[in-house]
Amino acid sequence: MAGKKGRLGAQGSAQRERDISAIALRYIQHADPITGRTLVIDDLDGHIERALTELGAPAARWSRMSVGAHQGTCWPKDGPYARVFLRLPRNKPSLQLALHAAASVMEASGTLLVYGANDEGIKSADRHIQQAFGAVQKLDSRNHCRLFCARRPLKDDTQKHQLSGWRETIPAPHPALPREWVTYPGVFARGTLDAATELLLGALPPMQQETVLDFASGAGTIAALLAHASPTCTFHALEADALSMLATTQNAPHAITHLSDAWHHAPALRFDRIVSNPPIHRGKSEDFGVLRALLGKAPAYLVPGGELWFVVQRQVPVQGLMEGFGRVELAAQDARFHVWRAITRRS
Repeated sequence: MAGKKGRLGAQGSAQRERDISAIALRYIQHADPITGRTLVIDDLDGHIERALTELGAPAARWSRMSVGAHQGTCWPKDGPYARVFLRLPRNKPSLQLALHAAASVMEASGTLLVYGANDEGIKSADRHIQQAFGAVQKLDSRNHCRLFCARRPLKDDTQKHQLSGWRETIPAPHPALPREWVTYPGVFARGTLDAATELLLGALPPMQQETVLDFASGAGTIAALLAHASPTCTFHALEADALSMLATTQNAPHAITHLSDAWHHAPALRFDRIVSNPPIHRGKSEDFGVLRALLGKAPAYLVPGGELWFVVQRQVPVQGLMEGFGRVELAAQDARFHVWRAITRRS
């Protein structure tokens, strides 16, 4: 296995997910016959869902993230479920939300199974599981991964077992924006203005009467700030995370929103400008899938002479991915980030 000793290492995200899923798949293969309804959460590559289907116990799935043609949703539904498999989310706030979301659709005696890698924080996840569920048991530990088990608590946490209990308001990330800013657990940068986005916005020239797409909108910071600076423009926001998109609808209500993993559910439109701070990681793994999709298909979504503006870390190799543009230039940089401007051909 590639990477540092004691870790899953720097292998590609797809192989990493197969390796991490193996500990839950082992449980499925050796457990008593699977009965009752099962829900799988954040099984984005479908390893657990396929294994259950092969055993004749097809499962429902939930994720806040959109993957391919599948669109995420803000909260699971159609319970109750006797069993829930939860792939460890990427951060503690997302884990806390996912645990309560799982509990909200489980049977009174339902079983929760949480799996993940040591270098993602699964070793300490039992504390958060215990806070939400009570007693927790480690079922397996191998290949730098762990599998925990818990039972649904007898008493419901009414507030945390519904989506409205996770809505948070914080000070607006910029003086030009409304005083109240909405965010949810796991939203990028907690909905604040991160350094990369600030560099990108500072490099953009004034715009008038343009149709603009905020690609990977997060909580809507780019769309909201550009709308304040360029009120004659029409703004669209595209985002894969259903909870981030929910925040965008509240923070940038003027924007036309599209819940989509990259371009899978993008509108059939051409934009004058696309602006983006695209994600380049999937969990612990560096993953340029979204970036490649952005650079590969953006020309088809831009008018002739239209512009793509995006920001990435300095070391990200982007120039070889922009053959579809007529002109590419470095628009701004600092010690950590590059802002790129790519212009489509006019004919």
